[in-house]
Amino acid sequence: MDDWNDEYNAFGHNFEIYMINVDGTNLIRLTHNDTFDAFPMFSPDGKKLVFASNRDADNPRATNVYISDFIE
Repeated sequence: MDDWNDEYNAFGHNFEIYMINVDGTNLIRLTHNDTFDAFPMFSPDGKKLVFASNRDADNPRATNVYISDFIE
């Protein structure tokens, strides 16, 4: 979803992170970025979300790891 790349006028590598119930309801988009966001994992207590992203990278292929507070 949301994999459109305006620069190339085509679908590309703009992965976003979503959360959804196991029954397919309540789809929630967690990231809003025009580059790669992927590989999410919650901390054991569910208070932190860690994910990989190309945002703010010095090189377009550099991937950084981000840790965010997860607040419902």
